[in-house]
Amino acid sequence: MAPGTRWRRHRRSAVLVLAAACSTALLRGALEAFSLPAVPPLPRRSLLGAAGSALGTSAGLQVSPALASEMFGLDVSFLDPPAPPDVAAPPADAEVLPSGLVTKLLLRPQCALAKSMALNSEKCLAERARPFDKVLIDYTGWKPNGKMFDSSRLEKKLVRVNSVMPGWTEGLQMMTPGETRRFWVPPTLAFGEAGDGAAKPGGPLVFDIEMYSVERQPKPPDDLKVPLGDVKVTASGLSYKQIKPGTGQTMPTPDSNITALYNGWSSNGDLILSTSFGGQSDFLLKEVPIKGLLEGVQLMREGETFRFWVPADLAFGEKPEGKGLPGGALVFDFRLSSIN
Repeated sequence: MAPGTRWRRHRRSAVLVLAAACSTALLRGALEAFSLPAVPPLPRRSLLGAAGSALGTSAGLQVSPALASEMFGLDVSFLDPPAPPDVAAPPADAEVLPSGLVTKLLLRPQCALAKSMALNSEKCLAERARPFDKVLIDYTGWKPNGKMFDSSRLEKKLVRVNSVMPGWTEGLQMMTPGETRRFWVPPTLAFGEAGDGAAKPGGPLVFDIEMYSVERQPKPPDDLKVPLGDVKVTASGLSYKQIKPGTGQTMPTPDSNITALYNGWSSNGDLILSTSFGGQSDFLLKEVPIKGLLEGVQLMREGETFRFWVPADLAFGEKPEGKGLPGGALVFDFRLSSIN
């Protein structure tokens, strides 16, 4: 097992030991004095339940080693995972992909633990993430000089595969749960030669990424940003089109109690709400807090599936005041199952 992999596997224990060894009055007093109280998680609630409901959870805040260094001038670099010995250049046995991304397998995935098992078996391929899926990962990034610039440290990160740098988007689709890989990412697949501040340095970068799980997401529409096909537009600016016809003749009113299936995305492809992920399926139509959706559903008949492009002024606005609410335009695929 590579040194970087062993470090990640045992980093939690290592941090606890190092913290105990460095329990000087200054470090202990400073961190205790400036620790922020944990904020209890907000329960996930349906976007259709009430206006202003949160779309996720809020995590408690803690003083990180980087923040401690910034606030108190303390040298906490000893907590950084050490750079791998091949950080400056990939070894001869690394795989070079057509895009210029270079990778090396550090830890085999759960689907192919034995070396005799193929990484591209049908089972492993089926477990790989798609571009619009989310993955739970642990990672550390270094510059070629061995300087660490980013790490998930003690908290795994959940990211959408196609919402990160191009090198990651390509690399994450090669991985399955349990797998750890090292990636040498050229500037063209990272933040460019110039970069964008300390958190996004320029030039080539090196990452160790361990994948824990894949969270399947419904595929966003191909016409997410620009409506295509037989699209109608209402006087308010709501765009919509029929995806599947229905068999009913009744149309709902604001006072109707309906049963529906839906997926909703922000304009960048993030899934914001879905009955497949806990969204409320039975509700009074007038309780829908999205004006465009409230308007659009009243145009539907039982059994129909519509796609709605809801402009920001008919959703939550460009910059919503409610914590966690998505800004900008929204897109919904909505099936009106029944009017109760």
